[in-house]
Amino acid sequence: MKKLMAVLAAGVLVQGCLGGGAQLYMETDVVEPKDFGDVKIAKDISKSGGIMHAGLLEYSGTGELVQVYREYVASMKSQGWAGASDDIQATKAVGVLRKDNRTCALEFTTSGGTIRATIKVTQTK
Repeated sequence: MKKLMAVLAAGVLVQGCLGGGAQLYMETDVVEPKDFGDVKIAKDISKSGGIMHAGLLEYSGTGELVQVYREYVASMKSQGWAGASDDIQATKAVGVLRKDNRTCALEFTTSGGTIRATIKVTQTK
């Protein structure tokens, strides 16, 4: 029994280290920003088979902008997205991720201690 508990505990630890705790938007391959709560805006969502084909998501939360942005990009990469570009400044971080025939445009802005995260997935033409 002790061995079983040790194996289970190790499995939970490894899962957490590998980013297994990432919350996905409605069972798609798009990650929700950690600790930001529920989506504030969801527009023009097109999804099927565990993939978001298109849509706009907006979240609101708190934290240090650069750290939140970098953690988000790392979470998306753990879902198979590849980084294409970043522009990170003190009050705004924007970036582009790509996966198969899709592009994900990110814009994280901060004002008054609140971060607004906008995530837009489109089909690559």
